[in-house]
Amino acid sequence: MHLRTFPSALAAAVTLAALPALGAAQRIPSPFRFVETRQEAGIFVGASSVSEGRFGFGPAGGTQLGARWGVELSGPLGLEAVASMISGSRDVVNPARAEGDRVVGQADVAVATLDARLRFTLTGNRTWHSLAPFIVTGAGIAFDVSGSDPDDEQLEAQDRFDFGTGFFGTLGGGTRVSLTERLALRADGVFSLWKLKTPPGFSDPERGFEAVEESQWVKGLHLSLSAVVRF
Repeated sequence: MHLRTFPSALAAAVTLAALPALGAAQRIPSPFRFVETRQEAGIFVGASSVSEGRFGFGPAGGTQLGARWGVELSGPLGLEAVASMISGSRDVVNPARAEGDRVVGQADVAVATLDARLRFTLTGNRTWHSLAPFIVTGAGIAFDVSGSDPDDEQLEAQDRFDFGTGFFGTLGGGTRVSLTERLALRADGVFSLWKLKTPPGFSDPERGFEAVEESQWVKGLHLSLSAVVRF
């Protein structure tokens, strides 16, 4: 080899040898991680705030406790089953009294909800920096399990509020934060919709009531934090 070409050949050989190392040094770890598990289960605790309706006799919300199970269906879609209990209170309202002086007591309330939800995870079957944000929508039933309250006995039968059993709709979102491959935390914010039945006494025209509907839809907001196990 000619002496003048030797330095050039040596430099080329050194560069070729260094290329793999340079490539490895420039490799950037992906913020995305695949989620291998397909199911999750957990318990949650939260707080609920619900509209009490036109006359203020509906449940106002309170502490919420519940459990959730979910399964991934295909791609970003998943299905969830949720059961919860909302413990709070409601005003006992007497429609026979003058406006502004109708609240005669306060009753304890325990509203149970059972619903199924469709979940759409924005990152699909992966996490981004350990986060998996999602939106949910669903429907089910809500019913009062607390029974009658002694303060209700002050009212005539036609004036007593009864929550009964009715439709419960949900729409919301949140995110799951993966701690390990199996354990995660989850935060949810859900808007709800349920119906309040108006006692007949609130429709009596002799009491000055006008344009009173037999029932009304009211909205609620539910914020919760879950401990989740993936499997």
